[in-house]
Amino acid sequence: MTSRLTVSLLAIAAAALAGYAGAQLARLPEAPHDATVSWRELEPDDTSRPATAGEVDDLRRIVAQVRRGAPEGIAALELPAQPVELLGETVPLDDPEIHDAVLYELMLTVGKPLMPMLWLRRAPTTLPMIEERLREAGLPDDLKFVAMIESDLRWQVTSPAGAEGLWQFVRGTARRYGLTVNRYLDERRDPERATEAAIAYLSELHDEFGSWFLALAAYNAGENRIREALEQQGPRGYFDLYLPRETRRYVPRLLAAKLVFSEPERFGLARAQPRWVPRYRHVEVDVRRSRVSLIELAREHDLDYRDLRLANPQIRREFLPRGRHRLRVPESGPPPSDVARNRVPGVVARRAARDPVPAAIVTDPARQSDSDRPIPTQRESMP
Repeated sequence: MTSRLTVSLLAIAAAALAGYAGAQLARLPEAPHDATVSWRELEPDDTSRPATAGEVDDLRRIVAQVRRGAPEGIAALELPAQPVELLGETVPLDDPEIHDAVLYELMLTVGKPLMPMLWLRRAPTTLPMIEERLREAGLPDDLKFVAMIESDLRWQVTSPAGAEGLWQFVRGTARRYGLTVNRYLDERRDPERATEAAIAYLSELHDEFGSWFLALAAYNAGENRIREALEQQGPRGYFDLYLPRETRRYVPRLLAAKLVFSEPERFGLARAQPRWVPRYRHVEVDVRRSRVSLIELAREHDLDYRDLRLANPQIRREFLPRGRHRLRVPESGPPPSDVARNRVPGVVARRAARDPVPAAIVTDPARQSDSDRPIPTQRESMP
């Protein structure tokens, strides 16, 4: 009797719940029978959301800058009234969203004035070379600002993701564009070789995507991610794509760097010129033994070892391995082919008087005729 009563009560409760659920479902708008996703317009009150972690971090940084004392007038910063061009493309600052994105990056750049002032100090050492290479390749001069925002014009800097050098190449991309990266040498740290690779990479990205802004997005996020975004979202420009947050900020950051670097006085920054700008010439070193000590090489050619290492951050060890290498030496030093013991230009550096086999032949291309120069050979990849 008790079990029969329990079953009856459960049946009544189930029926009541089913009726209540049916009534609630009847209040919802009817969806098509074949719909796999429901869609409901929200009331204005429903659109509120908590701030994302990235937005909170940005706000904390801005507050910290204000507490430290941001440059005078930062709150009143304004973008130029006339149209602004970047890489030959017009940035549509009349679009409120793009205007605010660029202004945000401009405030962050001016809000930490130490970095743009360091750009100004480092520029004479590095930018003329980049500008010359871009001009020779027929590429926009504004691409030099990529190196500025990537590495702050430092030759030897490593990101948390393992990107290295002036143009912040990861290992795989560096090797794809001809840079040697092994335990002896890392040409990502060689400003000239890295610039050549960056020009080749950026040119290829522009050829594929047809826009410098999309090419920069691919440089930042990787070409596969941009291909996927275009495939999923349809053909559209950089500012119309939904991209990762860092990539959405990339072009506005580049424009902010250009504006501040081009007119630092306008933003309350002084043009801090360095007291001394190092000048280098290039020599070719053909190492014929398994390796040669850099200390020995510097001593035999009356070069300062410290200066030689600082001028060639691509060398990771205290020696050069077998093969042909292109090095920078300070202009103030004597030419390697003319120093001590009346050496003949183009020939040289023996390990010791008892060793008749040259450890390395050092040549100065600027002091040779074309017929005297060694025939270029492919760089030797060490294990």
